Amino acid sequence: MSNNKTITNYINKYSELDAQQLTLNQFDKKQYKNVVVIPICNEDNDCLKEIFKNIVEPNVLIIIVLNSPQNNNKNWQTSNNKFYDYWQKQAKSIRNITQNANLLSFNCFNDVLIIDRNRDGLQLNSKQAVGMARKIGCDIALQLSQCEIIEHNWIYSTDADVILPKNYFQIDFAAFNKYAAIVLDFQHISNDKELRELQFLYDLKMYYYRAGVSYAACNYAYIPLGSTLIINGLAYAQVRGFPKKNAAEDFYLLNKLAKVAAIKYRINDTIIQIHSRFSNRVPFGTGPALQAIKQLKSTSDYLFYHPQCFILLRQWNKYLNSLWQGKLYIKPPDKPELLALFEHLACQQTFEKSKKQITSQQRWSQFIHQWFDAFRILKAIHFFDKKFPRLPHKQLLNHSLFAKVNDPLLQHYINTYYGLTLHT
Repeated sequence: MSNNKTITNYINKYSELDAQQLTLNQFDKKQYKNVVVIPICNEDNDCLKEIFKNIVEPNVLIIIVLNSPQNNNKNWQTSNNKFYDYWQKQAKSIRNITQNANLLSFNCFNDVLIIDRNRDGLQLNSKQAVGMARKIGCDIALQLSQCEIIEHNWIYSTDADVILPKNYFQIDFAAFNKYAAIVLDFQHISNDKELRELQFLYDLKMYYYRAGVSYAACNYAYIPLGSTLIINGLAYAQVRGFPKKNAAEDFYLLNKLAKVAAIKYRINDTIIQIHSRFSNRVPFGTGPALQAIKQLKSTSDYLFYHPQCFILLRQWNKYLNSLWQGKLYIKPPDKPELLALFEHLACQQTFEKSKKQITSQQRWSQFIHQWFDAFRILKAIHFFDKKFPRLPHKQLLNHSLFAKVNDPLLQHYINTYYGLTLHT
């Protein structure tokens, strides 16, 4: 199936109705160069000005999926209505695109396409929430790209609590076409010292986990944040879009995308600033994690995986790769911890079932990549985690095994944080 057919097939069969029902004749060919999707729920009216204050590029379409979950906080719905009214009053013109979508144009701001999934009858299923909001926005972006209304077929995904860098829309995508997605670097910011300390612990957990996965030589070594993604439109169609989940939708999307093509982690000097804040919009993630850390008696009660977990993960990955010896030779591992994981993941049955299709080293490597994915990597770490006590951050950083797992990106984060705290 050609690239165009793959995308068209996705739009026709799997995209949300919000995308399929667009009135495309309201747009001009190549009207926009780039597109960015932002789900918004209970945000300040001026948040868009903060997000784009460094951006000078014209011809960017901003797709806002204004949403609230069914049977939830009515205050969110009221706040969203005020947001919509505010931006409609600011607009110089408003074009109706569908029954629940308006295109707003301004004198000194990029066009904003607002998708209303906030009014009664349009609200999102609370079990799908932010995942559905992102999918709606990205499906629309893909539809507009496929119809050549947007020049690039890369979809920017971010959130309402960010400040985008000046060079955000200056990426040369020709250099990245072999990738399924780009995950940009980020920096959390806050004027509140306590919040910065809490954020350091949570970010350290993410940087440390990524370093551990990288140390294990697994191909899922990135930090999945919905606010830092740029998604290849073809790959997006191939994996059938964002998962409709009320949290971790970014994790599961990247897990699918990484099986289609590689994920490019970080582009030099393109760093998204994210405001640190408490939040209860999703059941887990950064906002709820900060709230949970704050409720601990001491920050030393916030614990991290023991580095031995990642050392075992590396040994496990080496074990998997060693099973190809001219043919697939399924021999359970000798090391007790690895043997226990082998049994926990039902490897004997899984490998035997796939044995006939695996006829080369390349096929086996592909199988490992597809099967031992980000989800099973996390599952393996949780399995090892039961055998080794977690550590508070100071004990972790001083542990003799931490040096094995540490890498330049993690060390840079640690150095940057402690450098900042020394001067505040």
